[in-house]
Amino acid sequence: MQQFITGGQTLKELEAELFSMLQKTYGEMLQQVLEWLDEEQAKQRDKKNAMT
Repeated sequence: MQQFITGGQTLKELEAELFSMLQKTYGEMLQQVLEWLDEEQAKQRDKKNAMT
């Protein structure tokens, strides 16, 4: 069994890589959501300003 697992990544390395990938992915997703919310708020402000 040992011959199959030597030379690969340790669990600690895998965990660190996975954590880094998830941080990047969730950061990008959060950025998209926040940009969408910002656009929606801008539309609402534009509508309010057009009514006055």
